[in-house]
Amino acid sequence: MVEAHLVTVEWSGDAALGTVYLAAASRPHCKARLSETGTQAQLTVEVRHTSLQELRNIVDELLVAFADIEGE
Repeated sequence: MVEAHLVTVEWSGDAALGTVYLAAASRPHCKARLSETGTQAQLTVEVRHTSLQELRNIVDELLVAFADIEGE
């Protein structure tokens, strides 16, 4: 059996921003799901990799992308 590591990142907020965060999460090793209820959205991003260091790198890059969006 191959070892795998998994991190789940969740975000909730304004639905208009949800699609922007969803686009930022569209990258290799990430599985993103967005659900909307009225003006609110819930985004769940699962990041999976066999290397713990690579997983950390991917999550770091994802969080930097999210922070850039938040800062706009």
